[in-house]
Amino acid sequence: MKQKITVLAFLLLSWTAFAQNRANFAWWNNPVVAGSLNLSPAQRQQIRQIVHSYRDRLIDARSNVQKAEGELQDVLNAEQVDERQSQVVIDRLARARGESVRVLTEMSVRLRSVLTYDQWREVVKRWNTQQRGKRAETGYEP
Repeated sequence: MKQKITVLAFLLLSWTAFAQNRANFAWWNNPVVAGSLNLSPAQRQQIRQIVHSYRDRLIDARSNVQKAEGELQDVLNAEQVDERQSQVVIDRLARARGESVRVLTEMSVRLRSVLTYDQWREVVKRWNTQQRGKRAETGYEP
């Protein structure tokens, strides 16, 4: 029981930390959002270079999270839960998610440095609109 509470608390904390990162979506790939920012050609080029430089790290980080989540599912679906093994898997998942958030946040900061303040506010506004739409679709309102 203690283990299940630990896993649930970890997942909740991870989701909360992720949700607090405003504008944490691929706005640079969204023609409507990117188009609304009136990016200069130099900004577009910088954004492409930044995203390209992080691509492999983001793919690896996502893959590591998915592998660790798969291992967690195996632990949770086992007939008997081995607490020692589950702690190893929980630690691996926490590290993988932490690394994923770190890489994404690092890239986000670099992308933010390319934008003007007004452009960034527009990205945040679009993120908030997108999140409200998702909550409306699921019926979830915090």
